[in-house]
Amino acid sequence: MNRQELFLKCVTLPSRLRDRVFNWTFSALCGVRIRWVWSQIKIQGASRMQFGQHFIAGRGLWLQTIGEGRLIVGDNVNMSDWVHVGALTMVRIGNGCLFGSKVMITDHSHGTVFDVCETAAPIRPDARALVSKGPVVLEDNVWLGDAVVVLAGVYIGTNAIVGANSVVTGNIPSNTVWAGCPATQIWPKTT
Repeated sequence: MNRQELFLKCVTLPSRLRDRVFNWTFSALCGVRIRWVWSQIKIQGASRMQFGQHFIAGRGLWLQTIGEGRLIVGDNVNMSDWVHVGALTMVRIGNGCLFGSKVMITDHSHGTVFDVCETAAPIRPDARALVSKGPVVLEDNVWLGDAVVVLAGVYIGTNAIVGANSVVTGNIPSNTVWAGCPATQIWPKTT
């Protein structure tokens, strides 16, 4: 049996068995124990990614590094379904982080306000140059609820919690709870 036939047999295996084979192979090659659901997974720029031990991810995972961007994921990180993480400069995720479904973390955007408002002919979003306002850093034990969006230049401290459907545009200190669009501190209560 040649390599192509072997690969096609792996692709047609029942999904749970295929996931186990792929996870074992990835772990053996990279020296990192992971548990991923490989259906609809998308990884771009894998050579600039670093994973800690016991990384768990659901289906629809999309990880990307662009240009010289770096993605660093700590130990015991658990990402639910349809999580998207994109890095143009750097995204660092600490140990023990938990992400709900449909979370998006990005350190970049398509263009600037100048591209839209101050040019003679506005530029289509997909034709604009990618720009970053700085890296995104999530310290240890951060919990992001379902559909949270974390934008460029954000620092989230240890043990912080961000409620579902929130948009994080600024830094979040350790041991606090935030929610809303844009996210604001809801615990402990500020005076």
